[in-house]
This record gives sequence, structure tokens and C-alpha cells, in this order.
Amino acid sequence: MPPIFKITAVCLSLALFGCGTDNSPPADQIYLGEIITMNDAQPRAEALAVKDGLILAVGDAADVLKHQGGSTVVRHLDTHAMTPGFIDAHGHMAIYALLDSDLNTASPPIGPVTSIPDLLSRLKAHIKDNNLAEDALVFSFGYDDSLLAEKRHPLRTELDSVSETHKILLIHTSGHLAAANSAALAAAGFTDDSPDPKGGSLWRNKTTGKLNGIVDEQAVFRFFSLLQKSPEDSIKSLIKAAHYYASFGITTAQDGQTQTAGLKLLRGAAAQNLLPLDVVSYPKWTEYEAMMATDTVAPGQYQNHVKWGGVKITQDGSPQGKTAYLTQPYHVPPLGQDASYRGHPIMPQAELDSWVEKIFAADQQLLLHCNGDACADMMIAAVDMATEKLGPKDRRPVMIHAQTIRPDQITRLKDLGIIPSFFAAHSFYWGDWHRDEVLGPERAARISPMATAQKAGLHFTLHNDAPVVPPNIIFLMHTAINRTTRSGKILGPAERISAESALKAVTLDAAYQYFEEGQKGSLEVGKQADMVILSQNPLTIAPERLKDVTVLETVNDGKSIYRKD
Repeated sequence: MPPIFKITAVCLSLALFGCGTDNSPPADQIYLGEIITMNDAQPRAEALAVKDGLILAVGDAADVLKHQGGSTVVRHLDTHAMTPGFIDAHGHMAIYALLDSDLNTASPPIGPVTSIPDLLSRLKAHIKDNNLAEDALVFSFGYDDSLLAEKRHPLRTELDSVSETHKILLIHTSGHLAAANSAALAAAGFTDDSPDPKGGSLWRNKTTGKLNGIVDEQAVFRFFSLLQKSPEDSIKSLIKAAHYYASFGITTAQDGQTQTAGLKLLRGAAAQNLLPLDVVSYPKWTEYEAMMATDTVAPGQYQNHVKWGGVKITQDGSPQGKTAYLTQPYHVPPLGQDASYRGHPIMPQAELDSWVEKIFAADQQLLLHCNGDACADMMIAAVDMATEKLGPKDRRPVMIHAQTIRPDQITRLKDLGIIPSFFAAHSFYWGDWHRDEVLGPERAARISPMATAQKAGLHFTLHNDAPVVPPNIIFLMHTAINRTTRSGKILGPAERISAESALKAVTLDAAYQYFEEGQKGSLEVGKQADMVILSQNPLTIAPERLKDVTVLETVNDGKSIYRKD
């Protein structure tokens, strides 16, 4: 047992503490110390009791200790603090099973790569050190053109210089682009004569017209067939990812845009009762009807920690990759584009309208990926039309990322009941890039407009979009509170929020997003015993030091699923 807490495993007699004045059964565990409940009626507590995975009592120590029995384990938090378990409002947990790789091509602080020659050198060393067969796949997720010295993607010819026989595939940190050599392009079925696939683009050399090795959006999915693993290895990678999430205090994770294989993987892990935390799956819009026809669990119901939550649509790309759909042109257009370039939507308005209406009519919750404000206009129009046709209902559609939404759009989100889920970590990871390259200073200062949304009275949530960046909820809160870029500049100080607002966005409001506010998100009697124990109180520490708070223990359903060594 690590020396984080003092533990009293034994006990005073039942004659002294009994089973409580209400004859309730004795608690399994009682925690004593600084408890942040996120319950407005009782914001702080001295003690919390757990029985059979649910919160039995919370409040004053003397009252809660009445639930102590002979087998109750009493935990003293000492100088540490307890909060509700963190809820991942958007991410791709099952994708970890697909993208798991021991080749790190990310840039600091996540990886070591700072230039294209550095990247190529690491690829060559990986092939040599692992003695890879001539036709083997060389794969890595996480390269970032915005952090390379050249400020561009590695090209097909450069990757061919590493190897013309190995299939080299690099997926961009956003997940919205990929760089491939000739062998990988051929394996995915792409030739110089290939047309752009629906919803995606094949980037070309403007002089020769030949593929330059970069693809975006739906074209990236063509490479996924190269990444398939055995069912056993896939489950191992999935469980590894789940425990990684738990190490950041996450008790409910999301798998956004689940594909058929991903749902099969999640259900397979659940059938073996291998998942330590809850996972909410949102199948991809183009596959959800076929998946519903064969899935054996009713939507909205957990089975061994896995729940079908709704349907995910991706309607544009990423701002850091310069594929998000904007109303005004990019500050500096990407390679090969002219000054009028604004990105592009995945599908036209009429097609999006049809999908949103179909999803609403099926009583499925909608998650719609919108980074650009032009894309946000499209979602607003589609939700408005579907609501007009089908009538009002508590549907809680979610605008995923909502990075460049304007004040007038925030008003419309409030009118339509759309929840914005902000990728607030962008202010650190790509804030300088957005200011200098993507949006320019004025628009970049308004990215992830959390304070404006709060003033409008919107429920909003925060997310990391893992594996785009690690699922570090404490650092996510830090970015929302400070909005400090990699270079130490503050990006849009007017949009900073308080520590309490950030904590609410990853607990109670995130539970609301999932229609689970009655079961999760705050520490109240009868709710699921999902808690995280932190090294310090995140609400009282100096804002600039919040990133230094560490997760000491994560508890899901009353069971410890992570403890810091």
C-alpha cells in the first residue's frame, strides 16, 4: 500500500458506531478530509461513505462515521483533496488500440522530433533497430507540422528516401491528415490518377499533378486497413489505454466516432469484464444503422462499463492542420492553397440536414465535430431545421470542439440547447500557431470562448480529444484557467474561466452532457462512487501552479482503479 493515506482498517465496536441511527448497513469505505462535492447545496464536506459502489453518506465527519462497521475501511486524506471523478467529454479511447505504436514522432513536450531531417532519421533508425522486413509497415501517430522547423508536412519523396519498400505511414496529431510514402499510398489503393474520395482530399504537387503523400479527412480512413491487429493484441492495447486514462483521474471515457471494429472491440472487452472505467461509444454516422441492427445492448444502457451514447458526425477538419471550415480565410494558407482558402466541409448542407434529422428521429444523441465557424453555422442550421420538423425535445446535441464560434452563434446554441465542448488545451499546444499562422491575433484570442459561453448561461464541457493530446484533465483545466501558450503568452485573457468553472466542466456539466447528471458528476448520496484524490486542492492552489497537481488515486464504482506509486 503506497503511503498516500493513513488507513484505519479496524474498528471500533459496533456498539459504538453501530450501523447508523437509520439502521443502514455499514459502509465499505469512509474517506475523511477535504472533499469538494460539486453539489451547490453542499459544496464541501468532511467525510464520504461508500457502500456497494454508491455514495452512502457525505457531510460532517461525525455524521458519516455513524456508518462505520467492523469491516469498514477508513481512509484519511491528510493534506490531499477529493473531487468527483473526471469525465472525458470527448476523445477516442478505442483508437488507442489501433494507433498504439512504439515509434514516437511527436514534438516536445510529448515527443522528441523538431525537424523533418530529425523525423527521417528516427524512421531510419526504427527500421534498422527493429530489423523490419522489407514490406513491413512503419507507423507512428502524432507528428505535428506546426512544431517542425520547416512548418510543413513531410512529403512522399522525403519518406521514399527512408525506404521505398517499407510502407511508411504517419498520422498527424490532429488525426485529420496523414503523410505516406509511395508504398503506403499503393497499399491503400491511391495512385496519381485517383480522384479525391468523398469528404477528403489527396494533396498534389502543383507542378506535376502527382500525389505529394499528404491526405486529409476521410481519405485518412483508407489507411486504417493497414493498422489492423489480432483481437488479442487489440484488447491488450485497449485495456492499456483504459488504465492510462484512469491515471489522469478519468472515471468515464468517450470513444467518439466508433467504427464497426471499434464497437466489437469494446463489447468484447466488456464481455470479459476487463474495463476498469465507463466508456461511452458514439458510432460513426455512416455506420451506425448497421451497427444498431446487430448490437445486442439497448442504447443508453451500460453493460460491464460500455454504453452506446449516440451518433458522431465529423463535418470539418482541424484548425492546426488548416482544414477546419472557416467563414474568413486562413491567416496564412497551407501549402498549395491561395489566399482565399477557408477549409472545407465534409458534406454539403442538404446532406448534413438529412443526417441530423435522421439521428434526431431515431432518438439518438448527436455529437457533431465543428472546429470552424462556417461549420458551426451548418450545424446550427441543421439542428434548427430538424427541431422545427420533429418538435422540441431534450436532445442535448453537442458541438465538438466549437473552437472558433462567434458571439452570435453562442446565442443560437443557447436557443437550440446545443452544448459546446471546448478543446481548451489548444491554447497551449497550438496557441502561438493559431495567432501567427492559422487565425491571426484577433480571431485566435477568441478561440474556445468559454467565458462568453458561461455568461450566456450555456452548459459547456472541456476535452483533450485524446489521443490528439494526452487525456490529462488537470492540464486541460490549467489551460482553460490560464490560456498560456507554449511561448508563455496569454491567448485571449477575456476568455479565461475560474478553477471552479473548469472543474464543473469536467465533472457535473460533463455528466449532464451524457444525460448522467443523476448518477455522476457530483458527490451526493445515491450517486455512483466515482472519485479522484488529488495531491492538492485544485480550487485553492495558485492558478499558474494547477498543472503541478497530481492524481494520487482514481476510484470507479467504489473500486480503486489507479494508485500513484
